[in-house]
Amino acid sequence: MKKKLLRLGALALVLTVLGGLAAVALGAPWAFNSGSASATGGLACSVKPACGAGEVAVFRMSATTNAHAGTPGGSAYGNVVCCGGVAGLGTDCSSVHRAVVLTLSGTDNAHVASDGSYGTQVCLSVGTDETVSCRYRASCPTDYACLATISGTTNAHVADCDGANDYATKVCCGRPSVGGMVEMQMDGSGSAVDSAGSSGGSSGPNYIALAGGLAAVALLTLAAGGWYARRRRLG
Repeated sequence: MKKKLLRLGALALVLTVLGGLAAVALGAPWAFNSGSASATGGLACSVKPACGAGEVAVFRMSATTNAHAGTPGGSAYGNVVCCGGVAGLGTDCSSVHRAVVLTLSGTDNAHVASDGSYGTQVCLSVGTDETVSCRYRASCPTDYACLATISGTTNAHVADCDGANDYATKVCCGRPSVGGMVEMQMDGSGSAVDSAGSSGGSSGPNYIALAGGLAAVALLTLAAGGWYARRRRLG
């Protein structure tokens, strides 16, 4: 009898784990950015007069310190934030596989925001088998590139990342490492949220829903195991 119970317990444990993995993979797509992440970030960004081959222009700056910003097509500023090093990299703000780098108060002579408070977006986008996210921190995580530094969360000026007259908050973008969870906003904007919530929105409902789904799978599996054990006893 003890051996039977041990076997049933092991079966319930295996089914719980498998059910949890299935819930993550199939039942909770909102908990992860779509696509599979690459092993290394690879993104490289710098401010220069013009972007080189294989680079994309993310936005423009009026200077490298204490600057206003503009979109690549809407401004003639001579300092361009250029990024490259990732196959299929683009700046398509309509792509599902994108991150909003900053929002601007206009296409030229603009202040910037990291909290999404302005209507003009500048973005980084990647192919369907990749992910990208942006964060706002005092230092960039491993495999994230610094695009610019900003003076605040809104109504802000921008500067480059060269270490001279930079602002305290860095705009960091990159591709998460394999196995890393990417927290997504629930408002449909598609931009990745920092673990501290720095780009707006809240990741709490994502984790609560995911945990609830896993708990439901576990309870159903254990209930099935108990029913099976009773059947075996009565039989």
